Amino acid sequence: MTWLDGGALAFFLFAWGFLGWLIDSSPWHHRTLSSAMKTQRREWMRQMAKRQVRLVDANIITGLQQATSFFASTALLAVGAGFGLLTAADTIINAFEQSVIHVEIDRPGFYVKTAVVMGLYAYAFFKFGWAYRVFNYSAVMLAATPEAGEPGAEEAAASVAEMNIAAAGQFTHGLRAFFLAIAVLAWFVAWWAFVAATLVVVAALANRQFGSRPREVAKAAEARLRGPN
Repeated sequence: MTWLDGGALAFFLFAWGFLGWLIDSSPWHHRTLSSAMKTQRREWMRQMAKRQVRLVDANIITGLQQATSFFASTALLAVGAGFGLLTAADTIINAFEQSVIHVEIDRPGFYVKTAVVMGLYAYAFFKFGWAYRVFNYSAVMLAATPEAGEPGAEEAAASVAEMNIAAAGQFTHGLRAFFLAIAVLAWFVAWWAFVAATLVVVAALANRQFGSRPREVAKAAEARLRGPN
């Protein structure tokens, strides 16, 4: 690997960290889609505390768990596919060299790049696995919430909401790693393609949080919940 490859990897890690800070911790966090959905989750649990029958709420959490389980399984399969890439290194390198773009890839560099992709999917797997577990905790806490009108129901519902938000946060981190893995695939072509793909993916993820139509809908719903100032 050249110093340009190392610089591209450093830029990727910086962009990943910056994106996480921008969405999760920056002063502009309250403008994001994720922030608006946190309000919706808290409102969901406030409404849950008022219901006598909570079957719908339990089914929603079950659906969230199933989606998380699907992505966790996919991430694990992707890690396994990475080992397949390593064992088929000669075939893949030859395919790149004989392709129209005629990309020359050195074997050590190919191994490093594949390891980075596998690392991203392994990171995503741990995030999805933890999110699944936290959604499970959320379901247990929901079942333990006192019935509507009983003492402590609203406080218990607020705790369920925070647990649900924590699970959603872990799920989001896993998805972010999935999307960023697409940028790493461009690294097999050239370092500049890696940088360009990183910029495109980061811009797309930031736009979803700050400029997408779902964000506008969620922020409008949040404004309705808060009422007139």
